[in-house]
Amino acid sequence: MPFLKLTSDFLFKTLFTQNPDLLVALINSILHLKGDKKLISLDILNPEIQKEILSDKLSVLDIKARDETGNIFHIEMQAFPQDFYSKRAAYYWAKLYFRQLNQGDLYSSLKKVYSINLLNFTVVPQKKRYHYTFLSLEKYDPKIKLTDDFEVHILELPRFKKVLENIQSDLETWLYVIKKSRRLKETDMKALVEKNPILEKAFVELDKLSMDAKTRELYEMREIGLHDYNTNIQSAFEKGEKKGEKRGIKEGKREGIEKGKKRGDRKRSIRTAIHLKKSGMDTEFIAKAVELPIPWLERFFQKVRIENITNGGNLSV
Repeated sequence: MPFLKLTSDFLFKTLFTQNPDLLVALINSILHLKGDKKLISLDILNPEIQKEILSDKLSVLDIKARDETGNIFHIEMQAFPQDFYSKRAAYYWAKLYFRQLNQGDLYSSLKKVYSINLLNFTVVPQKKRYHYTFLSLEKYDPKIKLTDDFEVHILELPRFKKVLENIQSDLETWLYVIKKSRRLKETDMKALVEKNPILEKAFVELDKLSMDAKTRELYEMREIGLHDYNTNIQSAFEKGEKKGEKRGIKEGKREGIEKGKKRGDRKRSIRTAIHLKKSGMDTEFIAKAVELPIPWLERFFQKVRIENITNGGNLSV
C-alpha cells in the first residue's frame, strides 16, 4: 500500500509531532544548521489535533515548538492556495512574537521566532528558487539588521523539480519525500536513505500511519473537508454565472450564451481540476469530481505546468 501524501497538513502534523526527532532533522536541513548550531531537541507546544476541526477548511493544522534555548518555531504544511498568504505568514509570526511577553516582562527576554512555510503552491513572483528566506534588513545597507528575531522561510514544492539522481543536500531529500510520498518506490527509498539516514525512520513511521485505520479515517475526513470547501467555492461561482446567463437571455443573446455556456462549462471543469491538482488531490479523485476522463487529465497535467496556470490563463485545449 502506498504512503498517504505528506502534503496533507493532517498527515504532516501527525508524523512530525509524534516524532520530534524527525522535526529536528527537517528544521536543521531548512535552516542549514550544522555543528554546534544544530538543534538537539524540540518541545512540541501543540501536539493535539481536534477531530472536529478536520472537516473545517479554515482551520490551521500547524506545529508550534520551542528549542532548548527558548527560540520558537512555527511550521506549516499548506496544500490549499490562499490569497495574501505572505501577509498571513507575517501575521502568524507576529502573534507568536507578541505572545512571549507577559505584563512586566522585559523586551530583552524576547526570543527569536522562526516561521517555516512549506507550500504546495507558489506565492513568490520570482521563479529562480524554491526556498526563500526573509529577514528584517536595512533598505540601503542589507548588512544591517533591525533584529535577528525575524526569520520567515517560504518553501514552494511546485518549484522543487530535482530528480532523485541529482539530489545532494538533506533538505532536498526531505522535499523529495514530502512532494512524492505517494509515489515512492522501494528503490527510491533505499537511495534516499543512503543520502539521508534518518529517512529510514521516517519511512517506517509513514508506513505505520498509512496502514493505521484510525489515521486513514481522520486523513480522509480532512481531505473531504478540503473537497467540500472547493466545491462550495465552485458552486458560488456557477450561481453567479447562471445569473449572468439569465440576464443575457433577456437581452436576446440566447445563441451566444449557449456557445459561451459550453465553453464556460469546459473551462470551469478544467479550472476545478487544476485547483484540485494544486491542492494535492489524486487524478482519479479529480476525474470523478469534474467528470473528465482520467487518461485525458493525465495527458493534460503532463503537458501543462500546473503552477503557472491562473484563473485568467489560457485554458483552451
